[in-house]
Amino acid sequence: MSMQASFEGRPRDGLNLARAAQARAVRYGSPMLQSLLASREARAFSLIGDETAAKRQLTESMRLAEQGDRGRPSPDWAAFHGHAELDYAQGLLYTETGHHHCAVTFLRAALAHQHRTYGRNRALYRLTLSRSLVHVGEVDEAAHEAVESLVHLEEVESGRVIRRLKEVTGHLKGVDAVSAREAAYRLTEYTELS
Repeated sequence: MSMQASFEGRPRDGLNLARAAQARAVRYGSPMLQSLLASREARAFSLIGDETAAKRQLTESMRLAEQGDRGRPSPDWAAFHGHAELDYAQGLLYTETGHHHCAVTFLRAALAHQHRTYGRNRALYRLTLSRSLVHVGEVDEAAHEAVESLVHLEEVESGRVIRRLKEVTGHLKGVDAVSAREAAYRLTEYTELS
């Protein structure tokens, strides 16, 4: 619910929901679950514009993830959370604060570490990486990553991913390069057909 609230533009609600979940999760004794919830809190802080608090919570999330083999395992629904998700969270924090070169490093790492079974996450990671690559002027790679995201979208669709797809399409349309125009055309075609 925290992630959904943040996605819908209600980061303060997202923050409150993440904190409430954190308070309840402590008794389960799962560091990975607590890490996941700390990363949701970091995301909400980032969207609110509190970069210091976002970094603090992301650091806490990483610390908890390092303890993942202690205590209870995380619930099955949280199995996706791990190294790749934390790299992605760090990349998002950098891209939202305009540090796109740093973001690219973490987003590449997130994609490299993400398990193939999480198609939605791989699509989101690729599109977010593409967006940051456009900002740093790596247009050909940005176009490639954007088009590659379509492979994962055949597996699963998500409102968050489609929104990011449209955002990246707009960025690519704004670049005067053949690769960007071709990628924007493919993304637009996908969006219209789906």
